[in-house]
Amino acid sequence: MATWNDPTDVPKHWADAAHLDPETLLLLLESAHADCIAYLAPLDGIDPTGDAVTASMRLAEIYQARARFQAIKSAGNNQVGPDGVSVTVFPMDWQVQQLLRPKSGRPSIA
Repeated sequence: MATWNDPTDVPKHWADAAHLDPETLLLLLESAHADCIAYLAPLDGIDPTGDAVTASMRLAEIYQARARFQAIKSAGNNQVGPDGVSVTVFPMDWQVQQLLRPKSGRPSIA
């Protein structure tokens, strides 16, 4: 699977990434990449590949990987289903969403 970032460049934006083994970092980036692609999927006119990849998209991938790593470390965001099975959830942070789909800042009048 591809990512928008070279794993060797990630510690420039996420210092703790330098302490992860390369396989773990790549796995986190790949899963964050899939999250970002899924979040962008419904939008028309955005091609999340090649030259269309923006700096914001690259940062969103790194920040989502960091958020996922923090959630795994804390293990505090667990949901217990009716069958008693615990499932860890990884919500996409609003700041990551803003990087992928920035709000215009203009008020909308309905």
